[in-house]
Amino acid sequence: MSTALLGAPLLGAGPATAAGPLDAPTQRFAIGVREFDWNRGGRRLVTRIFYPATGNPGGNPVRDAAIANGVFPVVEFSHGLGGNPESYAPLIRPLAEAGFVVPAPVFPTTSTGTPGNIGDVYNGNQSQDVSEVITRTLALNTTAGSPFAGRLDTATGVGIAGHSLGGMTTHGLLTAWPDERVVAAVPFATVDMGNPSGRPAAKVLFVHGDQDPICQYSSARQAYTELPAPKAFLTHLGTGHDEYIWSGVNHTQTVNTYVDWMRWSLYGDTAARDRLPAGAAGSRTRWESVLTPAESGPAVALRSAANGQYVCAENAGASPLIANRSAVGPWETFTRINNGDGSISLRAHANDRYVTAGAQPLVAAATTIGSAESFHVSAS
Repeated sequence: MSTALLGAPLLGAGPATAAGPLDAPTQRFAIGVREFDWNRGGRRLVTRIFYPATGNPGGNPVRDAAIANGVFPVVEFSHGLGGNPESYAPLIRPLAEAGFVVPAPVFPTTSTGTPGNIGDVYNGNQSQDVSEVITRTLALNTTAGSPFAGRLDTATGVGIAGHSLGGMTTHGLLTAWPDERVVAAVPFATVDMGNPSGRPAAKVLFVHGDQDPICQYSSARQAYTELPAPKAFLTHLGTGHDEYIWSGVNHTQTVNTYVDWMRWSLYGDTAARDRLPAGAAGSRTRWESVLTPAESGPAVALRSAANGQYVCAENAGASPLIANRSAVGPWETFTRINNGDGSISLRAHANDRYVTAGAQPLVAAATTIGSAESFHVSAS
């Protein structure tokens, strides 16, 4: 087969440097915390970033602790009405301990001690605040003198999560105020904030009590139905708005699935994916999931017009694509996915990841489909 894709000249060239998927940490980390005073227009965004730190795991976050060795994905967390990052420690700390950098903004009108202007969620202010916090956090990776310089994964995408108004803020970033950098989301106790935008293409886990008197369970179910796979829903049976968060009923199941969802989405940890049903299991829980998106089209091989060689996802997909093979094998085979908008995506059989473009050479590194993983076919 001879198929030309946008950016096809890259396929016949030698690879430049590109990061492969990160290895999921196997150890538990100590936690550090640093505070930043940012803003978006006239909105002050004090943000506390929790992160894997050097030292012994366990205990409270240590202010300005040295960051642990490694490169870590970013997962933003949004508090609920009248809350703050510290009040959501049961959901923030497990992520930092598992190897994620977690920026947690203090929203200016809905945090502890504020009037509680829920209109800032419905008008998109808080979702746009989160996008600003993500931008500022990722910029620390290349800021001279930043303690996070070179320690943040800026290629894979980011995760987002939040509870109640924070869950609505999270869902808003998938719908009315989309942020294409989001590849994983966990809205806890959300309501439906609108129709999916189609971008971002994120793995979404909903967590909700079926007796929630504040954020109706039926609204979250509607939001779940509207989204494409990969997606899952953890229902806490006979449970209200927040018992499963603050070390109450089903707290263990909440943390198990939440952390493993992010490990799978951002580290590509398939063992974490496979643990999800068992991690969610309990006498008062129900787990539902559709983890594989609908795919259409055959397995294909790509032959470069530049040199007549087949494109290879070199090094089991960890290295950039390069057209250097005279025969077709598993590393030279891709599933062609029709995205429904005239574009296609390619899932490499070498590592079950999607080919992604952008500033870097093409590489099979993405866990979800977004604009960088969408291509248009032209005549060869």
